[in-house]
Amino acid sequence: MWNRVGPSLRTAAIVGALLFCAQAAAQVYRCEQDGVVRYTDKPCGPKAQPLDLPDPIIVPAGTKADLLGEAERRRKAQRAARDEADAAWVKAHEARKAEEERVRSGRITRTVVEGMSAGDVRRIHGEPAVVSRRESASGTHETWSYALEGGRRLHVTFDDDGRVSSVRTREPKR
Repeated sequence: MWNRVGPSLRTAAIVGALLFCAQAAAQVYRCEQDGVVRYTDKPCGPKAQPLDLPDPIIVPAGTKADLLGEAERRRKAQRAARDEADAAWVKAHEARKAEEERVRSGRITRTVVEGMSAGDVRRIHGEPAVVSRRESASGTHETWSYALEGGRRLHVTFDDDGRVSSVRTREPKR
């Protein structure tokens, strides 16, 4: 029979059969057997009706996304930020430990050093002979003065936090 049919009719028949198969393959049937609902691509009985499903929504991909590369870049940026934060913490920690050691050493040697508290200075030298306060743009500064041996004077200035900000020793005038 195919020998008698022309090539254009043969092509039309093949295309029609393919379209019918594609449409039939896209059908979904809802079947209920023994109280169980199933969905299948083939009718499960004489009463099976194909479901009327909406056409699928097709979203074009657009530009080719490099999701793996983007995730790796984000991971590297997060790692770099974490490493930077860790390095800043270590630097601050080491500075704090060095400051604590310097103040501790001053306490042991009974030497007033920057960073000491007012209590530390009192334990080393007792109550000051003179207390003066000075207002400036950077805040209120309090200076304690002590008379030392040999006529020398010790001046200890505190910052707003109550920590020693400067220590000066003045020799007696001759």
